[in-house]
This record gives sequence, C-alpha cells and structure tokens, in this order.
Amino acid sequence: MTTAYQWRLTALLSLGFGFVLFDRNALSFLMPFVQPELGFSNTQVGMLSAGLSLTWAIAAFGVGVVADRFGSRKKLLVMSTILFALCSFGSGLASGFAFMLGTRLLMGAAEGGIMPLSQSLIASQVDPRRRGIAMGIAQGFGSSLMGSFVAPVLLVAFATAFGWRHAFFLAGAPGLLVALLMIWMIREPETVALPVKASRVEGSLRSVLLDGNVIR
Repeated sequence: MTTAYQWRLTALLSLGFGFVLFDRNALSFLMPFVQPELGFSNTQVGMLSAGLSLTWAIAAFGVGVVADRFGSRKKLLVMSTILFALCSFGSGLASGFAFMLGTRLLMGAAEGGIMPLSQSLIASQVDPRRRGIAMGIAQGFGSSLMGSFVAPVLLVAFATAFGWRHAFFLAGAPGLLVALLMIWMIREPETVALPVKASRVEGSLRSVLLDGNVIR
C-alpha cells in the first residue's frame, strides 16, 4: 500500500468514527428537546443511554469474532456505517419510548464493531512505522472533533432552529456519505494464512538477550 493510500485510509476511518460518536452523543445533547415532547421519565432517559452502551459492548466483541472468522472487514464496516445512519433517522421518527429504545439498541449494535474493524484495517494496511499514530488519529481525532466539539454546538443550534427530529436526520446523513467513500476508497485486505504451529528456536539465554528484536 502506498503512503498516500495509508493516510487517506486513516483520515477516512477517523472521519467515520467521528460521525459514529456524533450520532451516539446526539440524543444526550438533544434530550432537553426530546424529553418534554415525548414525556420520558428520568429513568427512561437513563435506560436509553445504558441500552446503547450495552449493545455497543456486545457488538464490539461479536463483530470482531465474525470478522476474524469470515473476513470481509470492508463489507462489515460499510454495512455497520449504513445501519447506524439509518438508526439516527429512526431516532428522529420516534413517537414514544419503545420506538426510541429500539433504535438506540440497534444503533449500539451497528456502531460497536466499527472501531475494531477500523483498527484491523489499519493493522493490515498501514506501515508499522506509522501504525501507532494512524490508530491514534482514527480513534481519537475524529471522535473528539466531531463527537465532543462539533456535535453539541451544531445539533443544539439546528434543533433550536428546525426541531430535534431534523437534528437527528442531520446527524445520520453524513454516515451514508462516509459509507459511499468507504466503498470507493478502501481496499479489502488480503487474507494471510497463519502457520499451524510455530517452530521452536533453540538458543542460549545470552543469544536471546543479544537478539536485535529483543534489544529494540
């Protein structure tokens, strides 16, 4: 993979995870608009947040297992990105607690696997000399910029002007664009067969300690 492609991949994955956090945090920022209209109790507000976190945690493990077993990380990443965008649209259509809870649970299931898939793509396609900074950018830069800085300012202003439902539509739309960019830009990593059993290397303790890999 060329250096230019590696940086494009990192930037796209950072942008994608940024919009994941943009969507995930949207309900928290918009709750002062949502709660009075739909009549949620404080307990229900807590359940919405907890439910998304639960399915997110399960998906982070489950999607990783699926990716390791069946491959096709690009396809899984694209499908997850499209699904979380649709869930954001669904949140904007919610008319009651059950509907909203269902969309948030499904959103957590869609979003939970995105970062493990992104890290896997970086590990397989970015040069080891740049892998650490690439993972840092993919996981930290976009999420902090979009999810923690842009989201509260933009979503609250948009909800004030046009209503909270339209703010959810605004939050979901970029996810569809990012999914299209992923289809166009990301290359499916090649599957590398791992050896069934590693060979045993004999040597003295001194030779092991003097080995270049150990010293570095």
